[in-house]
Amino acid sequence: MTVGAGAGLLPPIALLHFYFYSDSIGDKPVQILSSPDTQRAEDQNQQELSISDRPAHKDKYPFIEEFSEFISSVSIESLKYKLMTQQQRSIAEAFWAAENYGGDSRKCEKRLEEIYGKDWYTVTKLSDHMAELREYYEYVLILEHQRQWENSKNALT
Repeated sequence: MTVGAGAGLLPPIALLHFYFYSDSIGDKPVQILSSPDTQRAEDQNQQELSISDRPAHKDKYPFIEEFSEFISSVSIESLKYKLMTQQQRSIAEAFWAAENYGGDSRKCEKRLEEIYGKDWYTVTKLSDHMAELREYYEYVLILEHQRQWENSKNALT
């Protein structure tokens, strides 16, 4: 998907798409980033992210499962202040805010009231509409892990 194309406007921006696959250790969905590809069939996407492709993921990024399990088990304070740089925290928080009403729960509540009425809380929960910030911290750390492996591979060649 592109945004911003038109006369006198900024050049188009390609928005990124997110896909999920199941983490075999914790049986939780893990978010991965992918570029837009509108020509793929749904079964091809399923094959790309299937468990049968796990050996390919392990070869490309060794210890990714162990790293994913580790970061999911540490406290959020350890994630933020021991494992992440300020820049990584800022990136994670920017992703989170971009996808979660600017990070403002009041905006989310207002939108839920527009959709469900004044008694929206009897129909749904705020947590169903705003993701946890921790997911984004973990996501950025996994991206950093992959980047480090890519850099080490490039250094060897």
